[in-house]
Amino acid sequence: MAIKQTIIQLLLVCNCPFAVSQEPQKSAGAYSAGVGESRVKENSGEDVLIATQAVAVKISVRLMKKIHEMEKVASEIGGEDDAALERIGEKLSKKIAALVLNRELFTVIKDKRVDWRVRYLLIVYKRYPDKYPNEFVGIMRDKNEQERIRAASALVLLDVSRKDAAVKQAITEVAKSSDTPGEVLKAVMAVAGYGGVDDADVLIKLTERAPANINEVGINLNAVRALGKSKDPAAIGYLIKIFDESAPDSFYQVTAIQQFGVLMEDNSASAMLRPLIVPRLLKLLDDRSYLGCSRDEAAELLAKMNVAEAVDPILKWFLPVNKIDAVAGGGGNNMDIYTGADVLVKLGDKRAIPVLEQMISNFAQDSRWRWSKDRMAERGQKLPDDHQDYKHLKKCLEAIKKQK
Repeated sequence: MAIKQTIIQLLLVCNCPFAVSQEPQKSAGAYSAGVGESRVKENSGEDVLIATQAVAVKISVRLMKKIHEMEKVASEIGGEDDAALERIGEKLSKKIAALVLNRELFTVIKDKRVDWRVRYLLIVYKRYPDKYPNEFVGIMRDKNEQERIRAASALVLLDVSRKDAAVKQAITEVAKSSDTPGEVLKAVMAVAGYGGVDDADVLIKLTERAPANINEVGINLNAVRALGKSKDPAAIGYLIKIFDESAPDSFYQVTAIQQFGVLMEDNSASAMLRPLIVPRLLKLLDDRSYLGCSRDEAAELLAKMNVAEAVDPILKWFLPVNKIDAVAGGGGNNMDIYTGADVLVKLGDKRAIPVLEQMISNFAQDSRWRWSKDRMAERGQKLPDDHQDYKHLKKCLEAIKKQK
């Protein structure tokens, strides 16, 4: 969806529910929001005062008219799918951006009688500081709220979830709940994948969740990402389990390797993790799965850990292949060559120099790139000089030669 999801932070305006009249009106002169008991003054020429348990929120006639105009636009366009929200957003984006971020605007966001599409866009198209997250936590938890609004509210908490233990706990609870709808859970797990969840048991169950559709695969993958940021000691064991049980090239194994890298930045975790993952990653370098995503990620992490034993299996990637695909016991594909050259520079092993020199010399005849000659000629380019991989190999060779 192209609607910009720039919901990072939030101005929270009140820590209690907004009240409504017993018979709420939606005229141009009166506005009310929330649930509870209050008296609403109705007068088309005056502001409206909405009383709550602890605060009175004045809703201006001017704001009410703007909201009603937005509802009219949404009604005229119609539809509730992504395409409809896109069209409505295009019409309302400038008007929403011009609204002042204050208590009365947040009152509108919480009022379930306002067209949900307008409320959703008020969340999506505004930026909210993260000083008071409680209100959006409340919306995210509200099982009677529209799912897209709950999801958007969760995304507002993205940054604050890394700093606020109470928000992180709320994210955990919603993720853990078996009746959280998939639409909401996708957003909640995006936040969890960014900030982590410290209950590894919750996360491992979510990695095993059967997605209802292809769009829900992100729930599982964000659960894996959250394990890499979790402070639960069990997280390391769960990530090892995911790595061992996932096929090379799979999203799950690649994501697990990436989270090993996150954990290696933690000194206490790295001491435990290093002896567990180095043998596994070295073994993976000899894998010749079609894409090679797992072995390339493994090579990058081994270089980051300065594991010299990675050099020999990576040099094998530069052996010839029959066509363009990696060969069991032999060379890798063109992506392996590109990544391998980078990794050899990071490891700084001079044994890479003759291997890279030979690869550069034979580049135009190598089957991994020879097929691109005609296509490059159509664009007025020459093989090998204009090929980005050729330029990359030359750059890496120069870098290794300069190393002491």
